[in-house]
Amino acid sequence: MLRSANPRLQPVLDRVAAKKEKSRILISIDGPCGSGKTTLAQELADMLSAPVIHMDDFSIPHAQKTPERLRIPGGNADVERFLREVLHPILRTGRASYRPYLCHSDAYGESIPIPESRCYIIEGSYSMMPEIAEHVDVHVFLRITPEEQQKRILNRGGEEKLAQFNKRWIPLENAYFAAYHLPDARCICIPGDYVQAL
Repeated sequence: MLRSANPRLQPVLDRVAAKKEKSRILISIDGPCGSGKTTLAQELADMLSAPVIHMDDFSIPHAQKTPERLRIPGGNADVERFLREVLHPILRTGRASYRPYLCHSDAYGESIPIPESRCYIIEGSYSMMPEIAEHVDVHVFLRITPEEQQKRILNRGGEEKLAQFNKRWIPLENAYFAAYHLPDARCICIPGDYVQAL
């Protein structure tokens, strides 16, 4: 039985352990920006020897960020490409590869291989879009207070980045959470202060 020195993570490990009959276990980590999703994903990856797939690599290209697309809850995530390049291949063969979308250059990077594993961690906002969540075995949602979120984003990126998040990314995330009633009953909810997110 896997044990964590942090008791707040133990419910996640317990749920993984309960999936004895599964040859492949998908873990999703969602929550507001700044709540510590990437930090938690890496901690679990080290414990479970699991690859991490970052939803940030599946933002839609700038040309597709139309007002119509962004009005769809979660529409700024390229879920279609995620399903095609990552989720469906993993479900079929246990392996996949994809090219991350690089927002700063509006281009795709070098291919990232996802090796065969027993556990796979999908990390980031929009990792519980319905088309993804229906295949996930362990749903983890990080909570954070608005005050702590503001402080972390400010510390991470400065005033300009905070203003950008408040104007665009936080409202889009909140619309997504509201539309799909997240966190829902499937979710293991963990306070984002379990670790000082970077």
